[in-house]
Amino acid sequence: MLLVRSHFGSPSSHVRVPAPAPRNAGWGLLVSLALLLGLVLYWYGTALPQEGSQQRPSNHHNRQRQPYNYHLLPLQQLLISPFSSSHQRYLRHTASPLSVCRSSVMPSTAATAAGSSSSSSAPLKEYYSLWAMPKGKLGDQLRSEIAHLAQRYGGPAFPPHVTVLGDIEKSREEVQALAKELAAQVKKYRINFVEVTQGTFFYQNVFMLVAKDDGTMAAAAAARSVYGMTTPPYMPHLSLLYADMDDAEKAKVVEYETGRLYGESSGYDTLLVETGYEVDSFTLWYSPIEDRTTRSWCLVEEYPLTG
Repeated sequence: MLLVRSHFGSPSSHVRVPAPAPRNAGWGLLVSLALLLGLVLYWYGTALPQEGSQQRPSNHHNRQRQPYNYHLLPLQQLLISPFSSSHQRYLRHTASPLSVCRSSVMPSTAATAAGSSSSSSAPLKEYYSLWAMPKGKLGDQLRSEIAHLAQRYGGPAFPPHVTVLGDIEKSREEVQALAKELAAQVKKYRINFVEVTQGTFFYQNVFMLVAKDDGTMAAAAAARSVYGMTTPPYMPHLSLLYADMDDAEKAKVVEYETGRLYGESSGYDTLLVETGYEVDSFTLWYSPIEDRTTRSWCLVEEYPLTG
């Protein structure tokens, strides 16, 4: 307290007034708030699943998932970059429902996957596909984009890929042997994107059209020759969304995705990092077409191209 001489009393009279607050009180409050915010951010960061902390099932027969605290992500998205490691871990989990096939169990003996479009309880048919998959930064970006569209429109998530040959109905041993033979014949080549467009059925709902370059078409022709299969004319593409939609709905998705991957409206956060990718290997996938959830799909093996 300070003693101040009164203007209205005698010279000896004084008025007591409060002393001014210390100047560093405001700084103390700011420091306390900063510490509190730091604790909140730390708690949200540790609540997200750490990469590698959850072991995934080794095959598609037992696909029980551990619950993740994904409900915490929206708040954290307001505080961190959408390309942070935590956000990418979240997207990789949602975009990767598939596992590596267990070699000791043949897929044809598996029960129908939960949520499959098949109306009977019969085992899934033994279908395989050969994929040319993007890797590195482009692969991560397209994986995230597919997860984004799956969440937005309610479709299944799946890894990004261009199918070289699909609907291969042979035994696993025969498919693997032929894949090795094919990889020894095909040279490395490049896949180039053309545009985002729409198709006519579930597995070709919205996709990136791929240029029919010599290397791309030669690889597809070699695959059909090695596997002894005749198919409709090959249209190389990289699917972005599996779904059943009418043409008007698909057109809206095409417009939306074109803006994200090519347009300035994306704010440059989702623009394609590359216009295509080099193919140096094929991957063989167990992919029964009747399982539209893709939950039973699994990776069999990868084959480097040595032709």
